[in-house]
Amino acid sequence: MKAAVLSLGAVLLAAAAHAHPLGNFTINRYAALRAEPGLLTVRYVVDMAEIPTFQELAAIDTNGDHELDDVEKRTYLAGEATALAQHLVLTADGTALALTPGATSLERLPGAGGLPTLRIEVLFSAALPAAEGTVIFHDTNFAGRPGWQEVVADGAAGVVVSASTVPRLDRSQALRAYPKDLLASPPQVTEARFRVAAGGAAPDRVERATDGMRVGATRFADRLTELVATRAPLEPWFVLTSLLVAAGLGALHALSPGHGKTVVGAYLVGTRGTARHAVFLGLVVTATHTIGVYLLGLVMLTARTAVMPERLYPWISAASGLVVLALGASLAAARLEAAFGHHHHHHGHDHDHPHHHHHDHDHGYSHLPADDAPVGWRSLLALGVSGGLLPCPSALVVMLGAIALGRTAFGLALILAFGVGLAAVLTAIGLALVYARDLLARLPLDGRLARFAPVASAAIVSLAGLAILVEALVRIAA
Repeated sequence: MKAAVLSLGAVLLAAAAHAHPLGNFTINRYAALRAEPGLLTVRYVVDMAEIPTFQELAAIDTNGDHELDDVEKRTYLAGEATALAQHLVLTADGTALALTPGATSLERLPGAGGLPTLRIEVLFSAALPAAEGTVIFHDTNFAGRPGWQEVVADGAAGVVVSASTVPRLDRSQALRAYPKDLLASPPQVTEARFRVAAGGAAPDRVERATDGMRVGATRFADRLTELVATRAPLEPWFVLTSLLVAAGLGALHALSPGHGKTVVGAYLVGTRGTARHAVFLGLVVTATHTIGVYLLGLVMLTARTAVMPERLYPWISAASGLVVLALGASLAAARLEAAFGHHHHHHGHDHDHPHHHHHDHDHGYSHLPADDAPVGWRSLLALGVSGGLLPCPSALVVMLGAIALGRTAFGLALILAFGVGLAAVLTAIGLALVYARDLLARLPLDGRLARFAPVASAAIVSLAGLAILVEALVRIAA
């Protein structure tokens, strides 16, 4: 047991050691243009994170032995250099320049969850037709794929570069050290324009220090991927403690922005939800999140190159937003009708109704609108599905990594535990709000204010759904 705990502790201490700093879906690009007398070179670098690498390896490892031999690397790089050149546009005074590939290299680096990352580097060159002129460069490779996009331009001895739209020095050390202050909003530069002219010595090349590291930012979810990547024996105590840690990471993940906490709380308050409803929502979120990861992982295994998860995610998010918006709008309509119309007063009628209408009214007025109808289980199911519909990227990495490492059952169990922790937090928040609402209902509130409180909660649900939908549509448009 002690050995298992020590092994697990070592895993967590090194949790972010190989996690890609810009996320598991990114394809990062870098171009360094250098003008020399009669020549222009382009050092082009592609840094693929875990998921794109997983997809790309199917095209590189042609014999399927999970190793990249020299023949496979040379064959792949020859084709890839040609493909990359087709999407690089270089002109000098309006004349298109042909880029000729030269030296190439491919590195397979350790990534999160036991999955590798890929670094591809190609040196292109093109002849400059004149000693002076305006050079324009445009990169359209991997259009629409998220990631770091950086272009720099400089001149060698005998050439002066001026009026450049891009800097001389890069910020990422050719995609080997990403600055931490730019991880949230990485550069998106794909074009460069500058003038070249004959001149004296090139300016001094200054090495720019950076506090960025190849390992990138520490994220709780990255610790999840390292649980499956460890080579420690799967002894019972190690598996148990790993599952507990995964559940804890899921709980912490649920506390980050998003994840429907506002929606769940507002819906339960607005519909007079009970503890049973809160627990049901938690169970549905767990099931949906876990099944979603499993299904997306299976799709990627069967159709690696045809599926781009980062493009699926905005559509899934849009569907989730639509469900929440529809539920909120429906709830708002019902609450408004109750507030303005037929249920202004909830009469505690002690009616003795044989057939003579003798009303012994015991008027115990409640200023809340009456809602004797039970909360719709279908609506709760739809809300829970929308809350767990978007799979966690790191959970997807865990599944693919577990399969690659031959630890499929362990990886699937970690994903389930992560989902349980995620849902436990949402359930706890729902329970807390349900009991808090019951306490507030006993307070002597102004009648009109109390009557419109459920309407406000329905409006919150609607606005949350609208915000999710708008954000997703913006990402789809981008």
